[in-house]
Amino acid sequence: MQVSRRQFFKICAGGMAGTTAAALGFAPATALAETRQYKLLRTRETRNTCTY
Repeated sequence: MQVSRRQFFKICAGGMAGTTAAALGFAPATALAETRQYKLLRTRETRNTCTY
């Protein structure tokens, strides 16, 4: 397989970015497992009078 210098640098940059993201805790399995409930799901709408 012929790999040009540009392709080699792209592969290395992608590998380094993935490794850095995983080292910082941005693992896809962890991110997908920690879903939260929508914050505004249990709220009520109220009237507001803004004087400004």
